Amino acid sequence: MATDHKPENWFHEAGSDHCPHGAEPDRNSDDWNTWAEHHTGSLQDISICLDAPIGPCCPVCSEEFDEPVSWEHCTQRTTAVTPAVTEEVGR
Repeated sequence: MATDHKPENWFHEAGSDHCPHGAEPDRNSDDWNTWAEHHTGSLQDISICLDAPIGPCCPVCSEEFDEPVSWEHCTQRTTAVTPAVTEEVGR
């Protein structure tokens, strides 16, 4: 269970439409080792494709909405604001 609103790199599920490698082959096949080099498990207990990034997501919001929530759309995201320059140059 995630507790901090912070960006994490997320990836699409292995075998999804975003995965260029297709469905997981039989573990006893010749293709499995090649397929396994591009996939791994995740904290969400699914296999993910390392060649299909979603981008930075908020784990807390994603858990709450039961789908990946981009860091840009995190409800608790804090951003650093650069103050505007108010001095006039040359005066």
